[in-house]
Amino acid sequence: MYVEYFVEKPKPVWPEGHTIYGVDVSHYQKDVDWQKVRENEIAFAFVKATEGVTLKDKHFERNWQGAGASGIIKGAYHFYLPYLDPKKQARNFISSVKLSRGDLPPVLDVEVRGRKPVEQLRKDIKVWLDEVENAYGVRPIIYTGYNFYESHLAGHFDGYHLWIAHYKVPKLNMEKSNNRKLAFWQHTDVGAVEGIEGTVDCNVFYGSMRDLREVCVK
Repeated sequence: MYVEYFVEKPKPVWPEGHTIYGVDVSHYQKDVDWQKVRENEIAFAFVKATEGVTLKDKHFERNWQGAGASGIIKGAYHFYLPYLDPKKQARNFISSVKLSRGDLPPVLDVEVRGRKPVEQLRKDIKVWLDEVENAYGVRPIIYTGYNFYESHLAGHFDGYHLWIAHYKVPKLNMEKSNNRKLAFWQHTDVGAVEGIEGTVDCNVFYGSMRDLREVCVK
């Protein structure tokens, strides 16, 4: 008797009320099959580009080109280190990432304060944001965790689209409003998407595909 054994990879569980799905990746996801990712209802992807003043993600170019070629709306992010010069960090990103029409705006990933006083942290973040906005002609997106945003950033960067990470909750405890441009919610860091080896961060967009394209570079 012939018996076929197979293991089916678990599907990501997307939050209710959202229909536009995305992932974010870095070299930790190794070799991504972007065509398979696109076939699994993934509409957008954020790709790690840079970190600090010199580091460039070793899979950035591969992921950037692969996501774009598959028809996924792509964006690039910089992981911010608070103890390093924000202007030099901005230049690292600018020298590494070329944006085109239809791409998502640049993303500043800020998750740690270190020993930096919060007032100085905000000033330094603004330096990075201004440098990058001047270089690309588009206002960046800010990525951070829910608690970090509430403690350090809330009310200080109202003109920027927000991408908030908050896990193991059925709904993000934050509303989109005229004063808060909530755009993306990273709802898990242990998602499973065909075409990506191992776990991956999964995200949803607040709005329709038309709304998503409105956020993109014109």
